[in-house]
Amino acid sequence: MLFGLFGRKKKNADKRPKPTSRSSESASKPSRPFGQLLDEPADEATSELSQEMYRSLTEFNLFVASYIDEQQAARAQQLCEKLPDPNPVQAKLAGGLDTPQELVATLAADPGLTAEVLRTVNSAAFSLTSPISSVQHAVNYLGVSFVKGLVSQAATADQTKGCSEAQRTALQRAWLSTAVASAFANLLGQNAGHPRPSVLATKALFFNLGDLGFILGEESAHTWYAEGMTVLDRIKAQQQGSGLNAAIVGSTLARSWGLPEDIERAIANSMLPLVKTPAQLPRVLQEDELKDTVLLYLAARIGDRVAYRGLRDLSEFNLEAEDEPGIFFLKNHLDTSDQKLVIKLLSDTGFRNKFNRLLSTLAI
Repeated sequence: MLFGLFGRKKKNADKRPKPTSRSSESASKPSRPFGQLLDEPADEATSELSQEMYRSLTEFNLFVASYIDEQQAARAQQLCEKLPDPNPVQAKLAGGLDTPQELVATLAADPGLTAEVLRTVNSAAFSLTSPISSVQHAVNYLGVSFVKGLVSQAATADQTKGCSEAQRTALQRAWLSTAVASAFANLLGQNAGHPRPSVLATKALFFNLGDLGFILGEESAHTWYAEGMTVLDRIKAQQQGSGLNAAIVGSTLARSWGLPEDIERAIANSMLPLVKTPAQLPRVLQEDELKDTVLLYLAARIGDRVAYRGLRDLSEFNLEAEDEPGIFFLKNHLDTSDQKLVIKLLSDTGFRNKFNRLLSTLAI
C-alpha cells in the first residue's frame, strides 16, 4: 500500500499553546486579502495573463494558523481527533533517521514494519528488474529519503482498510506528492550546498498531514485531490468547504502529536509563497526560515506536478510559466532569497537526470 494513516491513540495532549493564543512570527500578519497589505507595483506582471494571475493570487485571502478564530481552531482540532495518533516510528522519523544505518536498525526492531515496507517496494508501483529482499537493499536502491517516506506510510497502513476507494485514491496522490517532494528536497539540498539536506527532506515528508486530516475527516474532501488539481484550486476548495486549509490542519496535527516545533512551523508557513509577493514574503517570515520555506515550497510543487499532473521529466517543469498559479512567484522568491543556484540547477541537465532517474524507479 502506497499510503497510510496513523496508529495508536495518544494519552496525553501536547501542552504547547493553541494557534489562537500563539502569535507566530512566521505567519502572515492580517487575515485579509494579501493584495491590500502593500501598495506595490505589479513588477511581476508584464502581460495581460500575468496581470490577471497576479491579481488572483494577491487578492486571495489565504487563512493562516496564527490568525484563525476560536471556531476555526476548534474545527481544526476536531479533524485532528478523527485520526489515530502516530506509530512511535513517526517521532523517530521526525527527529532524524538520516543515515542508512539508523534507518535499517529501526526497522530491524519491527519485523512487521519491515515486511510492509518490502511488500510496498516489491509491488507493482515500482519498476524493479529483480526483487528487493532487505531494507538495506531498498535504501541502496531508492535512497534514505524515499525509504523514510515508505516507512512513514507503512507504519500505519492498516488504518486505511476502512477507507473508500475514492479516499484511497486521494490518499495515494497526497502520499506520492509528499514522498517525491521529500526525495527532491534531499537531492536539491545536496546539490545546492544546503547545510542539512536531510532536515529539508524530513520537513517535506510531513507536509501531507493536513491533507490526511481532510481526506479522512471531511466526507467529500477526496474531490479536492482529483487529477489535474492545482494547489490554488485545492486550497480554495478546502477554505470554502471547511473554513480551513491543509497548512492549518497539518500544523495543528503536528502540534497535537508532539512533533518538533520546526516541523510545525514549516507546515504552517508552507502556503505563504503561493500568495505573497517576493517583496512581502521576507516581511512575514523570520530571516532564518525564508530560504527553507521557499525550497520546501518548490519541492512541494514538484511533488504535486508528479502526483496530480503526471510530470516525468524535470525539463518539463517551467519555472516561468505565467499560467501556473502555484509557481507564479517562485522564481522571484528564489532570486530574492539569494538562491540563484537553485534556479540554475533546475535547468542543469545533470541535476535533471538525477531527479529523472529517481522518478524512473516508480512505475507511475
